Amino acid sequence: MHPFTLITDSTIDETAEYFKKNDIKYAPLSFSIDERTIEEDCGQTISFQQFYNLLRQGKQSSTSQAKLNTFLRLFRDALDAGQDILYIGFSSGLSGTYQAGCMARDELASLYPERKIFCVDSLSATGGEFLLVDKAREMRDGGCTAEVTATAIEQMRLHVIHLVTVDDLNHLHRGGRLSKTSAVVGSLLGIKPLIWVNDEGKLEVCGKVRGRQKAISYLAERTLREMTDKNQVVRIGHGDCLEDAQALADLLWRSGVRSDIRYIGTVIGSHTGPGVLTTFFFGGDRKPE
Repeated sequence: MHPFTLITDSTIDETAEYFKKNDIKYAPLSFSIDERTIEEDCGQTISFQQFYNLLRQGKQSSTSQAKLNTFLRLFRDALDAGQDILYIGFSSGLSGTYQAGCMARDELASLYPERKIFCVDSLSATGGEFLLVDKAREMRDGGCTAEVTATAIEQMRLHVIHLVTVDDLNHLHRGGRLSKTSAVVGSLLGIKPLIWVNDEGKLEVCGKVRGRQKAISYLAERTLREMTDKNQVVRIGHGDCLEDAQALADLLWRSGVRSDIRYIGTVIGSHTGPGVLTTFFFGGDRKPE
């Protein structure tokens, strides 16, 4: 038995196999598209290609945070098994999901006084949130307690860098993730916005370049400049633009940096739209120079 139960959200954009193999539980967020509401399940109910094709056809997708009852069930299962809990949540700057996890902790703590429940706001999303969860998995599997692991994750979370480019900022604005002023840059002909996640776990536009190829080059150059360990594997996320993701991976590989390419999932993709391209890695300060 592991020293504690590790719980996160569907927004780490991992496979069902990853969760099962590593004994990690997750609370699913939901998305609604084409008159269907679906709990995110690693692309099993609707494939990522199908999802992004619907967005390209003009369908709009809205999202809902993970439910309190889901957290209560996940937490009770662990507590009844005599386990402490570490929950690492989707950035509170982007969703109310983390707060739902905290509410479940507060409701159950007095009922299980012999157990400890730790909730850590990742201040991250998708591959950035994954990096923290996977570090927690390594520590758990190495025998660390939930408390020690939670403290370590809190210390490293502001060193998880998110670099993002999207084809169209209107998806982020429509979902309330960017202000109208910030979204204006996306309407300029040929301009590709560059985005980062700040220390509050919120999205900010940090610049713009003309053309997709320059945006891909920017992601590669900035990643190579900002990463603190060239031996780490950079997580590349994409919104059904595999060729662009591979081009980015090739640029990193020329400098000896390995990468892991994954789809941006349906909840995050609802707000970024098709064509989103990202890198996630450990670096210094989050804010780009």
